[in-house]
This record gives sequence, structure tokens and C-alpha cells, in this order.
Amino acid sequence: MTGGNHWSYDILKQMVIEGCTVDVEELKAMLADEIGSQRRLDCIRSIEDLIDCLERADELAEDNVEPLRRMSINQPKLIEALNGYTPPENVRDRTVNMYQEIRLAEELRQQLRIAPVQMAHPAVSVAAAPTPAIQNYTTPAAFTDRKRTAVFKKISEELGRYWRRLGRSAGIGEGTMDNIEERYPHDLKSQILRLLQLVEEDDCHDPKHFLVRLCRALGDCGRNDLRKNVERIMSH
Repeated sequence: MTGGNHWSYDILKQMVIEGCTVDVEELKAMLADEIGSQRRLDCIRSIEDLIDCLERADELAEDNVEPLRRMSINQPKLIEALNGYTPPENVRDRTVNMYQEIRLAEELRQQLRIAPVQMAHPAVSVAAAPTPAIQNYTTPAAFTDRKRTAVFKKISEELGRYWRRLGRSAGIGEGTMDNIEERYPHDLKSQILRLLQLVEEDDCHDPKHFLVRLCRALGDCGRNDLRKNVERIMSH
């Protein structure tokens, strides 16, 4: 293969995955600034995970393959391919991180196959108000891309400028939320979508908790209306 038109972004990524001879821990250290947090670093255990993380963070995309170049140690064929690569013409017009969208859809679909969370019974019966049952988020029919889009669209359009309340209820730090505002200073929808991504990444080792955590946080921050909307979307 020669010429930029013959090299696709997917082929470049596959060449990295198949030809990389550098330990993933070394690559993580090399790309720590792009990865951005210890939480993300802890989630990365393979080259595939590393590429996934960089794409989610908008640090790697069809029009920005520089991280692949930094990973191309001892891979002359990959270096040649990167030198001949030309991004697709329409990629600069995209406003949505499609890699992030695809992975969110797949992960949420997987989460619905997990058994519902159960409340533990106390060892000794005491007189107290009954604890409300946790909504069964994970037993509806298979989650579709349409449902995933509806959940994130609903929250991003209706949560409003008090999105930090949701972040606090979900355990996201003030410094992290300051960074979100700095990154998207005039884009409220992007601020909310980024917050949702960070809430999800916090549960990267146990993804079944994400939906439960999200709905609990919506309730805790006084947005039971949105919580009910999310539950309604999930249950049909």
C-alpha cells in the first residue's frame, strides 16, 4: 500500500495493536498527559484499552493521529503509513465524538444484562420506616442505541445550568468540574455530557453500577423528574 488515500484510520490503529512491542505500562507513562487522570490510567490494561481511552478523551481521532505516531516505536511500516495518511475530508465538520458515542452505547447495552441490585436485609428487625426499593434499571429488553441516545439527550437538554449539583451528588470533585467549564466555557450541553462520561469512568471496574449511581444522583440533587424519565426510557 502506498499513498495517503489507501491508509485508513482503522488500519493505522490495527497496525499499532498488532505490531506494538512496547509494554502497555510504558506507553501509559508516555501518554499520561493525554490520558489525563489516575482513574483512566488504572482502567487501561491493553493497547486496545489505551486507544479506547484516548478516543474517548478526544486526544486521538481521524484528524489527530499524533498519539499513534508516539506509539510507533520500532515499527517502520507504521511510521511510513502515518506519513502517508490523509484524514477524510468531512472529519473536520464533525461536532460529536463518535468513538465515545459508540462505546457508550455498547457499554450501556451490556449493563442491562446484569442482575438488579438487591437491598441487604438487616440482621435484627427494628422498627423503622421501610427503605424504598431500588428501581430495577437492568432488566428491560436489550438496550438500543436509540434508548442510549434518549437518556443522554434528555439529561443534557433538561438538567440545566445547575449541572454541578448532579456532579456533587455523583461524587465528582469541584476541581474536575472546573476543568469541564474551562474546556467548554459556552457549551452547557457539552459540559453535561462530559460530566456523564466522568461519572461512568469512575465505575470502569464495575460498570453495572453506572446506571444505578446516575439515577441515585439525579434523585439526590432534586431532579426526580429526570430520574423518572431515565427509568421510563430504560423500562420500555
